[in-house]
Amino acid sequence: MNDSTKRSHRSGRRRLAVSAGVLLLAGTLVSSAAFVDQATLNLGGGGIGFPYTFDIGAVLPDGTVEQADTDAGYDWVVDGAQTLVPGGSVSTTVPVFNNTPTLAADTTVEVVLRNGDGTVAAGIPNITPFLRFSATDQAGTALFTDVTWDAARATLGLLAPRGAAELSAGDAYTAGQVGSEGAVTLTIDYLDVPGVEAFNGGQAALALRFDATSVAP
Repeated sequence: MNDSTKRSHRSGRRRLAVSAGVLLLAGTLVSSAAFVDQATLNLGGGGIGFPYTFDIGAVLPDGTVEQADTDAGYDWVVDGAQTLVPGGSVSTTVPVFNNTPTLAADTTVEVVLRNGDGTVAAGIPNITPFLRFSATDQAGTALFTDVTWDAARATLGLLAPRGAAELSAGDAYTAGQVGSEGAVTLTIDYLDVPGVEAFNGGQAALALRFDATSVAP
């Protein structure tokens, strides 16, 4: 074999090597340009968490909504409160409703003392010890009967979800689904017993408080 033949064979091997290198390189290019795709799932859509405000409200005598959710509360008018004397009684009915579209409300009610001990103001006798409390629910079932303020508490049970848009303070009340509203009729008796005469001109600072815990239906 002459030198030219040897050179030709060596050149052929180089060309094959180069060709192989090109093929390998082409294979690499195909791999790096492969099709890709992805799927992104937004958990919960708009976000995770309850999108409404859990809320209960009261209905005023004029048919509008009151939230009464501040520490100061709302001054609920009780007919005859300013003329209550020993041996007398006053009553008032407070409608309450679940203002939450999709959650039920496990609701309780209780009498609480304002200003810490029920005192209206300095110098005014506090007649709280002479008051007794009774309450019934919307169906007329007794919640508590003839008890002192610290025993005047009961459960109203479960108020169903409103099932409609939330109402704001001042809105005209419109009923939600059946079972989403209730009412408490509270009666306050002023005992006419020995010693009460020393409390002439006395008053008591009281409030009726509703508490609710959300329950998923």
